[in-house]
Amino acid sequence: MATSTMTGGRVAHVGPLRIAIIVLVAATALAHLYLGISTAMSAATQAAPAGVSILAALFILNFGGYAVLGIAYNLPALRRLQGLTRVVLILYTALTILAYFAVNQSNSIDVLGLSDKAVEIALIALLVIEGRRRMSQR
Repeated sequence: MATSTMTGGRVAHVGPLRIAIIVLVAATALAHLYLGISTAMSAATQAAPAGVSILAALFILNFGGYAVLGIAYNLPALRRLQGLTRVVLILYTALTILAYFAVNQSNSIDVLGLSDKAVEIALIALLVIEGRRRMSQR
């Protein structure tokens, strides 16, 4: 079901593709917030190396990045910058995926991490699809 909102006298349609993008951004943002909080709690209750505290901060910052980019991407006042925001969100997500594999080089299976990477790959795919649709409508 598509919904409509008024943006500066124009009606913007929020269809299934946009809703899916919003859900995926929220899911990966919340996964990083959870990881940041749980890593910080673990570091605070155990004698953990300083790298663990840095990792916790990076997870929380990643949450903030997704939150800011997700809001900016959907904010009607920034609609004219949506193409740029889309590209930045794609690059940010790709960097997050690369960082995961650079940091997590152990042979252990991390279900949450790999699930989140699947969400991020789906997010990139949907952003590319939406970008191509926007370009073909011009």
